[in-house]
Amino acid sequence: MTSLVQQLINGLAIGSVYALVAVGYTLVFGVLRFINFAHGSIVTLGAYFGLFAVATLRLPIAGVFALALVLTGISSMGVERGAYRPLRLKGVPTLNILITSIGVSFLVENCIVVFVSADFHSFPAHILPSLPLSLGNVAKVAPVDILICAVAISLMTFLYLFLINTKTGVAIRAVAYDAPAAALMGININLTVGITFFLAGVMAAAAGVLLGMKFSVNPYLGGLFGLKSFAAAVVGGIGSVPGAYLGGYAVGLLETLGAAYVSSNFKDAIAFVLLVLILLFRPTGLLGRRIQEKV
Repeated sequence: MTSLVQQLINGLAIGSVYALVAVGYTLVFGVLRFINFAHGSIVTLGAYFGLFAVATLRLPIAGVFALALVLTGISSMGVERGAYRPLRLKGVPTLNILITSIGVSFLVENCIVVFVSADFHSFPAHILPSLPLSLGNVAKVAPVDILICAVAISLMTFLYLFLINTKTGVAIRAVAYDAPAAALMGININLTVGITFFLAGVMAAAAGVLLGMKFSVNPYLGGLFGLKSFAAAVVGGIGSVPGAYLGGYAVGLLETLGAAYVSSNFKDAIAFVLLVLILLFRPTGLLGRRIQEKV
């Protein structure tokens, strides 16, 4: 029993990170109908901004998150403005934009290697308490795992309320539902897409900083995490924000339990096995909806 509770806590923590990254994939897919494969590298970028804030600027933890979220959000908007928008406005096939996103991913990783280094870096130990919180004889919770769950739940709640209750959120949902009709209603499509990328970058930055605190920071940090988060977004139903949350936690819990009770060698494959099974029996994902092609 003790081990099961401990594994569930571990699964919730890593699932929170997957959910944060997955929602970025689903936001961009919702408005542009393409998979932004550079999103994993945006996670890495957020981790480096956080590391810079704490190691060089000596900011407290709140300042670390604030700086990383803003800079990464702006960087994500820059990628959309510089790489994707020119192609989109020229009406090139979606496949071309998708391949461009793969190129952007490699560009970001290589720029980090060239201008920073390929070394692994750790967040300073003083940023968080080191002693775990003991839950009686049942389990122990590391402070970083508490922080991961608190930050993820706060940001996911904020994003959900933002999309439901604000004019900008309504505009994003309108563009996701029917972009040409939204444009006829006076919604600025380019501005809405840019804000969507900013929000996706903010969620990626939080995931990157949290991953950096839990593990370490390196140029390829977001690669595998990004792919597994994409699988989580598809499992939940890509295009659905609640689905991204559900998929993230499903992948995190199954991955942790599978590694603990089956074999840790299958840990990285579990997300993709789950993805295949979901696509076989429910192609739209757990909370997704079928998209009708317009003729």
